[in-house]
Amino acid sequence: MSLKQIDQLLNPRSIAVIGASNLPNRPGNAVMRNLLQGNFAGPIMPVTPKYQAVNGVLAYRSIAALPEVPDLAVICTRAARVPALIQQLGKKGTRSVIVIAAGLDQLQTAQGTNLQEQMLAIARQWGVRLLGPNSLGLFVPGIGLNASYAHTHALPGKVAFVSQSSGVCVTILDWARRRQIGFSHFIALGDGADVDFDELIDYLGRDPKTRAILLYIDSIRDGRAFMSAARAASSGKPILVIKAGNSAEVSSATSRQPPERRGADLVYEAAFRRAGMLRVHDLRDLFAAVETLAYGRELRGEQLLVLGNGNGPAAMAADALVQRGGHLAPLREEVQGQLRPLIPSGGRAANPVNLLGDATPELYRETLQVLLDSGKPDNILVMHAPSALHPGEVYAEAVIDVWQNKRGRKPNLLVNWMGEEAAYNARQRFAEAGIASFRTPEGAVAAFMHRVQYRRNQKLLSETPDSVSELIPHHPERARELIRQALEAEECALGEAEGAELVQAYGIHTLAEKESDRYGDALSLRIQVRPDPVFGPVIALGEAGSVWEWQRNAVVALPPLNMALARYLVIQALAEGKIRERHQSIERHSLCLLLSQVSQLVVDNPELAELDLNPVAMRSGVYTALEVSVRLAPAAQALPLAIRPYPKELEQRVELKGGRSVLLRPIRPEDEARQQAFDRALSKEDRYNRYFGEVSEFSHEQMARVTQIDYDREMAFIATERDERGDEVTLGVVQAQMDPDNQEAEFGIAIRSDLKGKGLGWLLMNKMIDYCRHSGTRYLAGCTMPQNRGMANLARSLGFRVRYNAEEEVIDMRLEL
Repeated sequence: MSLKQIDQLLNPRSIAVIGASNLPNRPGNAVMRNLLQGNFAGPIMPVTPKYQAVNGVLAYRSIAALPEVPDLAVICTRAARVPALIQQLGKKGTRSVIVIAAGLDQLQTAQGTNLQEQMLAIARQWGVRLLGPNSLGLFVPGIGLNASYAHTHALPGKVAFVSQSSGVCVTILDWARRRQIGFSHFIALGDGADVDFDELIDYLGRDPKTRAILLYIDSIRDGRAFMSAARAASSGKPILVIKAGNSAEVSSATSRQPPERRGADLVYEAAFRRAGMLRVHDLRDLFAAVETLAYGRELRGEQLLVLGNGNGPAAMAADALVQRGGHLAPLREEVQGQLRPLIPSGGRAANPVNLLGDATPELYRETLQVLLDSGKPDNILVMHAPSALHPGEVYAEAVIDVWQNKRGRKPNLLVNWMGEEAAYNARQRFAEAGIASFRTPEGAVAAFMHRVQYRRNQKLLSETPDSVSELIPHHPERARELIRQALEAEECALGEAEGAELVQAYGIHTLAEKESDRYGDALSLRIQVRPDPVFGPVIALGEAGSVWEWQRNAVVALPPLNMALARYLVIQALAEGKIRERHQSIERHSLCLLLSQVSQLVVDNPELAELDLNPVAMRSGVYTALEVSVRLAPAAQALPLAIRPYPKELEQRVELKGGRSVLLRPIRPEDEARQQAFDRALSKEDRYNRYFGEVSEFSHEQMARVTQIDYDREMAFIATERDERGDEVTLGVVQAQMDPDNQEAEFGIAIRSDLKGKGLGWLLMNKMIDYCRHSGTRYLAGCTMPQNRGMANLARSLGFRVRYNAEEEVIDMRLEL
């Protein structure tokens, strides 16, 4: 979707309400009331032939009679009228529409289609984009926009919420208003027939007013588009998701998708993890997540200090922390020494800090002040059980006062005021002060551990994987020939011998007939490749056995896998007990290598519909597939990978001036160390020109983002050669980041200082220009420092329009492709 159209949907200058009503129980009345009460600055134009005015606003009898073209229209009529109204709105010039009516896909037309298909066809004809049908509407509190029929308003804030469930929307709204939690955007997708998660994630990921994104998902239509958008956005801000329909029984009862298009929950879980998102499993966790995202600070560490007025609640919090894989923060001896004179006899100065049940508000104040002044720990949970000495809000005000008066770096602070009536006013005070508060110790710890798990997921994304691709002996041409012969003979299943030969082409060991008696007591695993209707091929790993249900007995991952991702899968399988070390230890490196080989087989051969290695036996650290089952399908019927693999077809051997041969290829995650060395080797002048100032050396996390790219929406080509030791060395790099509409790509280029004048910059730029042109990108643009005349001259020679930007004091370069 065009970001311009999404912007018009979420930032309209004028709104029409089609089917506006004065009857209080109609959506058309609620939408008008909410728009007027929200203080929206633009024209609000009710359209109805029944009333002269709606809620005191002059009404128009038809869409054609509107005095101006509305940026956004909200259709509040019955379902049968929707297609015709979209036709009229498209003719009028409106390009964004919210459809509230439900059940359009259940109503048939005389042409043999349903109303939803007819609605979408008309919308495509006019270039109209639709939110819904079955949508509650949307809120953008920062501009006073409440284009919904919800019972309440959303407060302004920095968390965006996108949901397919209107019921969840109104529940979250009601809870958030009471907790003084606001939103940058609040969007009810409804059935999501047109505008979908991926398009909104793209927009919100770039929105400076949005600090975090929250999703409630029933189902996803396009797994690849979702993954691409989510991976891009999650690198810059947290994305939390709650997914409904976890079991097949629930999914069949509630999903909007037909059975053949419903994905497995296990695969959704793997996709969320691969995209760097954090999944929560119920509304309680969702509420806690919203609170920590709205009020919490970025975590610097993963240890927690607990401070309270009772041993039992503190022990409950500590137990919950350890059970979830968290850690108590140790208190330095000098800090404990400062606390001991304050804490009464019988209390505790170590973590968890116990102030005893008769603790005064002043004791809370003094103890917290010592902890804040110490500079440690990074995360503090302050707890309070109801006291007869003072009301709960008095203790809350002591904590708030110390916290707000603290200057400089502050830790992440959570509070747990227990009880209901005794704690209500205190929780209100914390909400007003912007401090995350929770009803129970377990709830507070769960919220904290959500942030910890998200932090860990992000670290996993930035780990540098081992490169083994060149070490795997494989002969893809032999595999291609086997598959071609089978499909030409219309054989969808390979015989046992052909299946074994296929996997052998990728270096996977299979059983020789004379070896059958060697594996009687060997460790036996099972590896499957199977299709998921949402996310395409997935790889499942579990133990071999007579009863095997992959959704219960295996862990899954989305290909392509490298050694690091394969290692995460093996660790997950061990942690969840899906594979176990009994009489033998699992040789992890060899198993990761095998999973990488299977992944490469999947990547190279889209006709591979299913693969079953069962059992896979290990002896002496070597894994052997004792039986191989393969099912094929024509490539045209193949489901695409959810994540685009490394595009090996773009590798190209070129010669520099003087005959020096170098390889131009897309960047890989394994290139991080080479890129770090290349960046360090740039001269001070080149670094200044490249980064528009003096910058320090890139951190591991920053360099991981440079090398671990999404080939669906960005590209980086590097020039490499082998040094005298045979190691690959980076000589130059050009990268381009496409916008979600693929209208414009912004490029940057750097060449090793001793290679200037050899034609490498020209070769890299031509490579990128050809790639962008082939990908349908309309413009390639960049900028450089005025003193970098070499770059400006290179751009001119390649056809760029080059001009000096006096306002920014840079040279702009732009090429129409």
